[in-house]
Amino acid sequence: MIKGDTRVHSLYGSPVAHSLSPVIFNLTFEKLSLNRAYMPFEVGKDNLKNAVEAARTLGFDGFNVTMPHKTTILEMLDRLDEEAEKIRSVNTVARTKSGLVGYNTDGEGAVRALRSYGFEPINRRIVMLGAGGAARSLVHRFSRENNSVRILNRTLEKARELADNTTGPGKISYGELTKNGLENCLHDTDLLVNATPIRTSTLAHQLKIPVNTLKDTDWVFDLAYDKPAEPIPARLDTIDPLEMLVHQAALSYEIWLGEPAPFALMRSSLVAYLGKDWK
Repeated sequence: MIKGDTRVHSLYGSPVAHSLSPVIFNLTFEKLSLNRAYMPFEVGKDNLKNAVEAARTLGFDGFNVTMPHKTTILEMLDRLDEEAEKIRSVNTVARTKSGLVGYNTDGEGAVRALRSYGFEPINRRIVMLGAGGAARSLVHRFSRENNSVRILNRTLEKARELADNTTGPGKISYGELTKNGLENCLHDTDLLVNATPIRTSTLAHQLKIPVNTLKDTDWVFDLAYDKPAEPIPARLDTIDPLEMLVHQAALSYEIWLGEPAPFALMRSSLVAYLGKDWK
């Protein structure tokens, strides 16, 4: 029950109606008897600054940001942690004595999800579709481990900018996201990560690439989970984005509460809500 002294967390983005983050957090808070609540707010590009100021004024303990705000929010915060500063993208904000501090859990959340499936992202050949906030985080995280990452984006300049600004020891290249550009990468790819808002099967149809062509890729990892998609015939398996979602939620929990997250409880809460496990 929300009371006068309930600590508030929120999600800013557009769209947010599909988000499962409120399910994860509110069920976890309830089961732990924590006087906290998590609420999603539909916030368009023109209203983000007002929403951030509202969080300040109303004393929100912290909030998450999702598309399309992960990069535009940077100038509205008081400070960025080292990782967020490096990649210039934020998905988690905490209220501290020194103001609003931005963090990014996308990269670490993705790596933890991959490892839970048995995929170790070290010395691998990875193709990244997209060059937005989530893609930035994952490319920077993958580049730390000497992976070879190929960035494909519809706007070539954004792919080039991301490649040029990645500082890890990994080998980073870029190209345009076209039918030929993607098909030429698939035959020797260990992991295909789709950080665009379009599911991989739908994107393949748009580019007139037979979905069966994806069988040449070992693993496929869609980051979007809001739209259903047909099965992808990856050689080994697909990584479900819900696994990454729970890991990101756990990392946000730790940032906000300053203590280890009850990951098993958070995951089981979402599984119970959905009525099935995704793995």
